[in-house]
Amino acid sequence: MARKSEVLASSIGHLLDMKLVKLQDIWDDVGIQEDKRLERMASAKKCIEELLDQMIHEEEIMKKQLEAAIKNWKGRLQALCSELLLDPYTAENFTPLQLEKELRNKVEALLEERNCRMAECEMLLKEDQALCTDLCKTPYYIPTGKVPSLQELEELKNHLLSAAKEKECRLATFLGLRHDITILMTDIDHVPDTTFEKDAVLEEENLFFLSDENIKSLEMLRHQLTVKRQELVTAQESLKKQISSLWNTLQIPLEQQNMSETGSIHQINIVLQLQLEQLQQMQTKNIKQIITRIRQELNTYWDKCFYSQDQREEFAFLSDENFTEELLKVHDEELVKITLHYQKYQELFANVEKWEHWWKVFLELEKKASDPNRFSNRGGTLLKEEKERSMLQKKIPKLEEEMKLYIERWETEQGCPFLIYGQKFTAYVANQWEQHRLKKVQEKQERCVKKEDGIGCKTPLKRTLGASSTPQSKIRKLNGSSNFTLNSGGRTCKRTRKPSLAAQKTTNVPNLPGPLQETPLQDKETNASSISQQSNPFRCLTVSYSEFARDFTRKSNVSGQLNSTTVENP
Repeated sequence: MARKSEVLASSIGHLLDMKLVKLQDIWDDVGIQEDKRLERMASAKKCIEELLDQMIHEEEIMKKQLEAAIKNWKGRLQALCSELLLDPYTAENFTPLQLEKELRNKVEALLEERNCRMAECEMLLKEDQALCTDLCKTPYYIPTGKVPSLQELEELKNHLLSAAKEKECRLATFLGLRHDITILMTDIDHVPDTTFEKDAVLEEENLFFLSDENIKSLEMLRHQLTVKRQELVTAQESLKKQISSLWNTLQIPLEQQNMSETGSIHQINIVLQLQLEQLQQMQTKNIKQIITRIRQELNTYWDKCFYSQDQREEFAFLSDENFTEELLKVHDEELVKITLHYQKYQELFANVEKWEHWWKVFLELEKKASDPNRFSNRGGTLLKEEKERSMLQKKIPKLEEEMKLYIERWETEQGCPFLIYGQKFTAYVANQWEQHRLKKVQEKQERCVKKEDGIGCKTPLKRTLGASSTPQSKIRKLNGSSNFTLNSGGRTCKRTRKPSLAAQKTTNVPNLPGPLQETPLQDKETNASSISQQSNPFRCLTVSYSEFARDFTRKSNVSGQLNSTTVENP
């Protein structure tokens, strides 16, 4: 749709055409010649052109003035936005006339906001100045003539609120500090000696100037007095600890152990110091007895930690007979060191102690199992001991494996080996097992030698290492026959009259007092027992009572009636 201005412009052109036609008609009626018509038409054209040029010139001037005004308003608006710390103004799609009006209105609004801020800031600064003068604080700073931002105005308001609250609580703070300082001075027997301390404690409340610096000085004074009090408390605890230690060292009876608890901390410390000096004098008189008792405690802890003799001798002062304070101090330090070491690894030492206990019980059961007279007990003790020994045979290796893993982790963490009696735990355990094995072999050989010597055998009895042997006291004879059945670890033998040479070669049995003849079934049992003994040498060193009873019953049922039992001493 065409604008009205365009329609009006079109009508002007149409009007001009109509007027020129009418002018041509007048000239025709009058009879104006062509040359005169040209002159008159040129004059009309010039008149119209001058009018339009003048109008165009005036409008161009107006346009330039509008552009200058827009530029001016933009500059002022930008300055105001910067001064008021606002975001720069962004113009929308306006015509120059609309933009000039929009910018002018915006500048006027910002000028009004600027004036309001200045007035509010001036009022707040006056209040802040008065409040800070009362509190001796520095007022909130805003440069003179600067238009405060909204954030600065908000901060100034918060500052005023904070100062007002601080003014309200400042007196309460002073009273609290004054109360604490008074108590602390009483505890440590401190008398105010400076002007500030006298003003803070002795003067009236309203005479003390409640400045920020004075409050901080009061807090510093309280801190200093608190530190001094804590030092006295620490010293008191140290005195009490030393006195308690000397009570234990000197073995003072409980009814004579009494510490002063009345008076100020300073006064109590003086009494405790005198008491400590008296105990130290007593210690000096009895220092030899004290060091001797500490050495006994050291030996006790060394035993708990499984120290070897070389490890104990590393403490060179153990044999020093020059009983002095320095020697006592060295012993105390060593006792504390070994005590902490034991407490830190108490669980590990407890497991080692458990292993040693089990090992001693196991050796005792082994000793009983190898006793020839053990079968005279008919109360079920043998079966109970056999079960306990079998259980320990399983539990001891399991405990060793668990401790091995635990010790490996410990050695990795500590970076040093874990020693038992001066050697690594695994080596110590292996050595114990090896000594036990050698002892069993030696005992077995001694029994065999005694047995052969008793029957006059010229050739020493040789058997495979770990093979089971049956004492002569375990021989049981059948009634009405010289035959007997012998069971030892699964091996069954029958005593008969002297066999032929072929029989001896066949059975390959050495000459014994009363030759042993084995059946093919017995050969298989003997071979199976030998194989089992080779796979587990430790098991074959002892005779199981349950196996003995079981085989004895079975053989007795096969052989017939059991008439009598003869026990022979080896």
